[in-house]
Amino acid sequence: MIRAILQRGVILPLSPLPEHWVEGQELNVEEASAVATPAELEAWSREIDELSSGIPQEDFDRLESALAESGRAAKDWTRRRMGLP
Repeated sequence: MIRAILQRGVILPLSPLPEHWVEGQELNVEEASAVATPAELEAWSREIDELSSGIPQEDFDRLESALAESGRAAKDWTRRRMGLP
């Protein structure tokens, strides 16, 4: 995705354009979603805290254990692919 800004009625890219794009090519431009305000982020954080407070601790523990095991497996796989001990 190419990011761009609108300046004096002209759309200006913020990064280099892909080489395969050609002059005159039609492009779809969409408005970027608005950035959340600090108040919106705080409200979202409170809502997440409220919703997650009903999840049993044992579920959090199982998730943490599964993520740790997944991380170990990924590191082992990477070491094997790189020929490391």
